[in-house]
Amino acid sequence: MQKKDNAYLSSISFTQAQKLITKITKETLSSSPEVVNINNCLNRVLANNVKAKINVPAFDNSAMDGYAIRYSDLPEKQGWLKLQEPHYAGAGKLPTLDENSAIPIMTGATIPVGADTVVAKENSQTKGDKVHLRDISSKGNYIRKSGSDIKKDSDILKANQRLKAQDIGLISSVGCQNIAVFKKTKVILFTGGDEIIQVGEELTPGKIYDSVRPTLMGLLQSQNCEIVHVGSLKDDPEQIKNAFDRYAQPNTVIICNGGVSAGDKDHILHVMQEYGNIAFHKVNIKPGFPLLFGQYKQALFFGLPGNPVSSFNNFCQFVIPTLRCIEGEEVKQTGFIRAKLTKNFDKTHYRREFVRATLSYDPTIGFEVTPTGNQSSGRLTSITQANCFITFNETHENYKAGDAVNIQRFVDLLYPHLV
Repeated sequence: MQKKDNAYLSSISFTQAQKLITKITKETLSSSPEVVNINNCLNRVLANNVKAKINVPAFDNSAMDGYAIRYSDLPEKQGWLKLQEPHYAGAGKLPTLDENSAIPIMTGATIPVGADTVVAKENSQTKGDKVHLRDISSKGNYIRKSGSDIKKDSDILKANQRLKAQDIGLISSVGCQNIAVFKKTKVILFTGGDEIIQVGEELTPGKIYDSVRPTLMGLLQSQNCEIVHVGSLKDDPEQIKNAFDRYAQPNTVIICNGGVSAGDKDHILHVMQEYGNIAFHKVNIKPGFPLLFGQYKQALFFGLPGNPVSSFNNFCQFVIPTLRCIEGEEVKQTGFIRAKLTKNFDKTHYRREFVRATLSYDPTIGFEVTPTGNQSSGRLTSITQANCFITFNETHENYKAGDAVNIQRFVDLLYPHLV
């Protein structure tokens, strides 16, 4: 972190920004674990490995509806056997298989004493108190042995992974009710500016509705954060400082929108210059160039640009990985999909550019991608019409229809643990 003279880097590269954010985050913030019921653990990050308390299956059971037999009773792999009483899943009393007999058995039922094979019901024909069985392939067929899926005391899930719905089911299947997960990231969100009003207020001349707050709120909710406070900031340095002082707590992230460029009324930047520690200001990307990152007291600080598209891109590229890192998740870099441009695109600068676009798939052509029209950073429809970014590196190059380009799908950026 920079010293109090606030001499900090300017216009660093995308890769430098990622590395610096990760370094400072790991040095200054750490999440502690808490024990939570599994029904409240979806999208939480495991603090410890999860061990199985039991074997799965817990007992030898039938994998099919059919008949439990002794394999040696039908050496010709077909023939007639005497029927005994059926045996159902969940039955407490375990029956014993008689010689030259078959027990009708249901999927999941415990294998009767003396039985060593199950014959599928479709390979049977009943007549009175007897059943004819055929196509008996091998001894032990259709029996799920105890512990064949999971052994007791084995690790079923590793620490530092974010839990999916199927993971919750797996944890429940081995008898674990409460598990240790890292606490949710605490986030403070400020949007505003003198021209910004909220939906429901009267739209008077010179005012605009706040489109960034609901966008960032939705993004935060998608990351399962603990949203501690959401507020508005006027273009008043004293109000801004007082708000920061109130909420700058350990293991907290403050996110602000707007007021981070170089204008006379960009007071968030001025407050951070005077009272905070700035790691960098401005990243060589488009959109989202005037990103501000650092610390205010004990809180991590992100100052996002005022334009809604710029703040959306900055959030996806920088904030989401940070929030996940704080919660202890082992974050993996999202890879690219290669797709063909459907139209020409001229890149007229040397910044890394994230172009809003629509990715589609044609079985005869493969993946194709089309920019969503005008790429102005104030045009929110360029995001709502898109499902991905085309990512162009720091080169000045004109692209032609048919050229292969790198694609970041929104779903991969928002939910990397599902990739």
